[in-house]
Amino acid sequence: MNNQRPDISKAIKGGGGDKASSAGFRDRVMPSWTPPGVIFPIMWLLIIGPIRAYTSAVVVTTTGSFLTIPIMAFILHLTVGDVWNTVNNTEKRYGASVIGVLCVVLSAINAAHQYSTINMMAGKLLGGTCLWLVIAAALITDTWRLNPTVNGDRVPLYPVKGEAETTFMWGANNEKDE
Repeated sequence: MNNQRPDISKAIKGGGGDKASSAGFRDRVMPSWTPPGVIFPIMWLLIIGPIRAYTSAVVVTTTGSFLTIPIMAFILHLTVGDVWNTVNNTEKRYGASVIGVLCVVLSAINAAHQYSTINMMAGKLLGGTCLWLVIAAALITDTWRLNPTVNGDRVPLYPVKGEAETTFMWGANNEKDE
């Protein structure tokens, strides 16, 4: 799947009104309470990432293995998050994105719970990242509400055929293959 992330430099500047300049930022009507663009890379790179790395290291060190239910739950969470990113930022399926981000939150809660079965502090720290994900879920839901289709209807909360096209790294739809 095309899992292109939004352009961080454009997010910091708050720029880009077209898809090409900064996919995922300023290409849709955003709620008035949307945090400034600089907050997103700070949260993901300086807070969420290190917490995930530290808590995963604690779990692996405690268990002595990478192949454990808690680590698999965390990998599932990362996978769900990557699929959601594609649906939201690349394909711009705003309705399906609402359900997807709820799955991201649930998978994070599950991973935090699984981590707590190995080390309570690791579970609590990873669980703390769920607060950011809940804020993201509220933001995505409000964004969906503010971006109806051309005829004024809401985009359904399930995947529908439309302008978006799912592409994979392999197959006829891949630009590199053509």
